[in-house]
Amino acid sequence: MAMPVQVTLSSSGISRGINCDWMSGQAVAYTVTFSSSGTAQWTAEGSPNDLNQTSTANALWFSLSSGSANSSYSGTLLPIGGIRLNCAALSSATITLSVLQGIGNG
Repeated sequence: MAMPVQVTLSSSGISRGINCDWMSGQAVAYTVTFSSSGTAQWTAEGSPNDLNQTSTANALWFSLSSGSANSSYSGTLLPIGGIRLNCAALSSATITLSVLQGIGNG
């Protein structure tokens, strides 16, 4: 996957799943940021499934981090199959998930 990858939501909903290279063994860094002082209820979700093999609708998703109001978050995690943004409520703002993963083996 070309890096970095970003998805932005301007209303509540679930972003597309971002496929990560879990076979490389490299960590995934991600940030969740806001465009303004709006409010939101969001969860960054990870999947152990390879999104090249499993549709995002059928993948298993688990919570990585969550927040509300105009809070930003940054995290780093071990290799995963995919990541997405689940936004239950969003008002007067856009919310962006940015993903960056290392390359190489080991």
